[in-house]
Amino acid sequence: MSSSLVKNKMNKISLISPVSLIVLCLFVSLIASSPLAARDVEYDNKELSVFVNPNEPSQIRFPAKVAGGFKRKNSSLSLEKKGSDLMVFSGDNLREDGEAIIVRLEDGRSYSIRVRRASGENPRDAIVRIGDARELLRDPTEEPEYNRKAYGFAPASVISGLMRELILVGEFGKQSIPGYQVSEEYKGETVINDGTMIATIEKIYVGPNLWGYIINARNLLDLPQKINPASFRIDGTRAVSASRWELSPRALDLESEIAGSESSKVYIVAKAR
Repeated sequence: MSSSLVKNKMNKISLISPVSLIVLCLFVSLIASSPLAARDVEYDNKELSVFVNPNEPSQIRFPAKVAGGFKRKNSSLSLEKKGSDLMVFSGDNLREDGEAIIVRLEDGRSYSIRVRRASGENPRDAIVRIGDARELLRDPTEEPEYNRKAYGFAPASVISGLMRELILVGEFGKQSIPGYQVSEEYKGETVINDGTMIATIEKIYVGPNLWGYIINARNLLDLPQKINPASFRIDGTRAVSASRWELSPRALDLESEIAGSESSKVYIVAKAR
C-alpha cells in the first residue's frame, strides 16, 4: 500500500472522530437537560408544587405507601394510587393558580401538594421523587384511623357515614364496610344505557337499614356532559354522590383513556329493600 494512500485514510479517520465526539456530547447534554427527567425534592412542611400538562400523566413518588388523601369536590384532577406512587392526570379546566390536594401515607405522614400548569420556566414533571426526613407520626403497624371506633366521623349505620365509607372503598382502596355484606351478584349489570351514557353496577353493600351502591358511569358522547343525580335515583334513595359530576368527551386516544376523565364513580345510599 502506497504511503499517500495510508496518509489519506488517516486524514479521513482524524476528521470523523472529532465529529462523532461532538455529536455524542450534544446527545448526552440533551438527555441531561430534558424537561422529562425525574425531579428530586425534600419536603419541608410547606406546600409543594408539581407541574403538569393537561391530559398527560405525571408521577409523584412518596417515601412510603399511599393510603389516601383529599381533593376538592369538583376537582379537575384524576388521581390513581399504586403502592408509593400517585399518578396525576389534569383536565383542561385546571386553574391558572393550580389545585391543592392532600396526600396521606400509611405511616401517618401527610403532604400538601399544589398541582400547577407547566410553563417554559417550569416544564412538566414526568416524575417527582419526594424525600422526607420527618419522624413518623405513628407506628406503621398501628390500625388505620378509619378502623378506630373513637374516630370522629359518623358511623356507617347512618346515611352520611355510609356515603363516606363507599367513597373510601371506591377511591381509596378500603376493603370492607363494618356491618355490611358486599354483594357482587349484579356486578356489570347495566342500569343506564341511553346512548349518551352507560352506567353499570360495581358493588352493592347490604346492611340492615341501608344499602350502598357503587356504580361506574361513562360518557358516550363526543361532547362533555354533566351527571344528573336524578338519573340515578332508585326506590328509597337517600343520597347520591360522585367522584366527578362533569364528564369529558369519550376517550378517542390512549392518553385520554388512561386519564379516565370521561368516567366517574357514582355512589348511592338507599333504604334497605
